[in-house]
Amino acid sequence: MGHFFPNTNAQWCSVVVETLFRKGLKQAVVCMGSRSSPLTFAFANRSGIETFPVLDERSAGFFALGLAKRSKVPVALICTSGTAAANFLPAVIEASESGVPLIVLTADRPWELRNCRAGQTIDQVKLYGGYVRDFVEYALPENSLKLLRYARQRTSALFDHSMGCRPGPVHANMPFREPLSWELEDEFEVVIDSAEDFCSSVSAYLEKPQTGNGSLDLESFCSVDEGLIVVGPADPTDPSKWLENLSDFANRTNWPVLADALNPIRGAASRFANLVTTYDLIARSEAAKKLLTPKRIVIVEDFPTSKALRNWIQSAEPEALSLSSSSVSIDPTHSRTETNQHDLSKSTIKAQVQEESAFSRSWIEANRYCESELHRKLEANETLFEGKVSALIGEELSACDLFVSNSMPPRDLESFRRENDQGLRVWYSRGANGIDGILSTAIGVAKGSEKAYLLTGDLALLHDANGALLQKVCELGLTVILVNNDGGGIFEMLPVAQFEPTFERFFGAPHGIDFEKWSKAMGMTYVSIATWEQFRDCLHDSWSSGIRILEIKTNRKADAATRKAWFSEVSKKLDQYFKGSD
Repeated sequence: MGHFFPNTNAQWCSVVVETLFRKGLKQAVVCMGSRSSPLTFAFANRSGIETFPVLDERSAGFFALGLAKRSKVPVALICTSGTAAANFLPAVIEASESGVPLIVLTADRPWELRNCRAGQTIDQVKLYGGYVRDFVEYALPENSLKLLRYARQRTSALFDHSMGCRPGPVHANMPFREPLSWELEDEFEVVIDSAEDFCSSVSAYLEKPQTGNGSLDLESFCSVDEGLIVVGPADPTDPSKWLENLSDFANRTNWPVLADALNPIRGAASRFANLVTTYDLIARSEAAKKLLTPKRIVIVEDFPTSKALRNWIQSAEPEALSLSSSSVSIDPTHSRTETNQHDLSKSTIKAQVQEESAFSRSWIEANRYCESELHRKLEANETLFEGKVSALIGEELSACDLFVSNSMPPRDLESFRRENDQGLRVWYSRGANGIDGILSTAIGVAKGSEKAYLLTGDLALLHDANGALLQKVCELGLTVILVNNDGGGIFEMLPVAQFEPTFERFFGAPHGIDFEKWSKAMGMTYVSIATWEQFRDCLHDSWSSGIRILEIKTNRKADAATRKAWFSEVSKKLDQYFKGSD
């Protein structure tokens, strides 16, 4: 980084950046701007920190989010003053809700230039409200040893707070007076010889060790036969250890495991003796619900996406115990739930070995019946049906990364992705469940992946169209599986769909975008998918450079009708099946 400091801001920011580096920061995303120049120069000159220049602040925020999701350590996010900082808010909210560490550094005018109509100046103090784990407005840079020590220690604490018991974003608002770039400052006296030497006492962040034997005792709670283990979206820090600890617990209880598609379980099915994936269909059958209502449930990390399952659990009011690496309540049904902070990536769960019960056998029987019915329908369907896209992704992809957009993709995966042992790694942004920043986040996740995919709808892709510019600043290979139904397909599944013409104009919202032309304009490879055979071939080919769009054009009204018809038919058949077995 060099020992030459031309001015106060350069010395100050070099100490801040060096402190972050020594704490463990490896990546930074920098948006252009004048007021943030001291930070830009400091990051650009610090070898060992991979720094990405990004034009669009909203895209930059989600790109940093994706990088931090993959690395599990904070990523710095830097911008100039004014509305630039406001454009980080959606990504900050998602990072807060999903527990992803970010260190947001917003440059600002000094105090004398605030509230006086100075250009590009807004109130940035506590701009992100309660969505950050820590906020600090730094003192104005001074070339005094006392203030440089303050900057060093406050920066170290900021990093620690982003990685605390509940990881998430932190925000530092940093005012600067001119000169802002690396130009010489009159009468500047260097206080320290080098930032490296000055920050040599800073220790890398080390997680506090587990206390006790690192296991949770659920023997008494799990002593009944009529129990369920419900696992929602989960992105464990150590997927292998998480699977090992969870499968050991599940197989000891012999309770059915209801696993969402957005966690590692469906790609490691043989580890779980009583795996259930069609719980959404089972929850729609009145006869099945009478037979399969649980007395107790263990919720792991989050609740599955299925609304039918949530409604059933809420009406059944079982005793519930939630286990999450976060301390936040994860039960939206507000059942009789006790919340326990417990990270299965780090420690085990004790439970007595129990024999398989009639209750568990009935669950597995119902699951096999529904799986068979769905599989038969999918095999017979040769149209480009959205649900079959998710089914084939689950069947064909193995040992690679799949980022799943919000809206219909996680629901179709939940309904149609069957279990196997192919080890597909699934990523998502289910903190706030928005469709903003999806492409940028997926690119952040794909950075460093050997082979990565994004499953998205058309509106989510359009909402983050500028994210495609990120391929210019980092090497990656990302295949975007674009399900284009020309509008808001998820709304076709809701009661609002019956209210025309308002529905089509404001909810269906067809856009008519030609994605082939858009792809070419953004320098991406484009393929139009016409058959399932072609889709399979594209999933398995050796393509791995840049961004590739595989567009699958579907009919949202027809597909919504197909989903509704299939779900109704299978649940009615399940009713008859259980009534016939009485």
